[in-house]
Amino acid sequence: MGRQEEQEVNPILLEFLDTDSFEEKYKILVATPIMDFDNLLIDNMASSIDVVIEDGDVESRVQELKVCVRTRAKYENARFRR
Repeated sequence: MGRQEEQEVNPILLEFLDTDSFEEKYKILVATPIMDFDNLLIDNMASSIDVVIEDGDVESRVQELKVCVRTRAKYENARFRR
């Protein structure tokens, strides 16, 4: 088959996709070391929550993703309190 590693799904992405709440997604982002992120992972995570993270260095993109997820978590929590 060739390049098998391209067919494997990043376990961090799987964990992110398997969580039901944005609060849990945020915890995953915070717990993941910055060196474990790459642009593909960031793009896939962002796509899964319907946001676009602008191009830039990985660290800046992770921070922007955290802001998006944290914002969604706040709205999610407010909605559940009603």
